[in-house]
Amino acid sequence: MSFQNPFSNLNDLIKIAKDEHFRKFLSHPKVQTLMKDPEFEKAVKEKNMLKLMSHPEFLSVMKDPEITIALEQMRQKFKKPS
Repeated sequence: MSFQNPFSNLNDLIKIAKDEHFRKFLSHPKVQTLMKDPEFEKAVKEKNMLKLMSHPEFLSVMKDPEITIALEQMRQKFKKPS
């Protein structure tokens, strides 16, 4: 799934928004904290992968077992056939 043009495949976006794993990921307290962090928000807007990957809260989120399980379940569910 490509997020380059958010309107290119609206059906995929709707499916993700309704997905229980995505909602679980998004509602996780660590994710909520990260989304409120101004430095993280700035790095996202700038598309600065170096800042994103070195952000301490982001690293904490990506190491959390609950979050990684939810992300993997989403990846499996929405994986495009090769």
